[in-house]
Amino acid sequence: MNEFVDSLLIRVEQAEQAVRRAVEQQDEYAAEVHGADLANLRRLAAEHGVPINSPEEG
Repeated sequence: MNEFVDSLLIRVEQAEQAVRRAVEQQDEYAAEVHGADLANLRRLAAEHGVPINSPEEG
């Protein structure tokens, strides 16, 4: 994997964790912000053919 893919996968994982933390803390605003970031990262991954394992797709 190249540096772009590695970085993207790390950022997706971090965003997923941030969304989970926000939901656990019942912080709706943070959950929305991190969720939007996660959606953008997933879109970027799709545009570059980088497979992302999505927990809600399981």
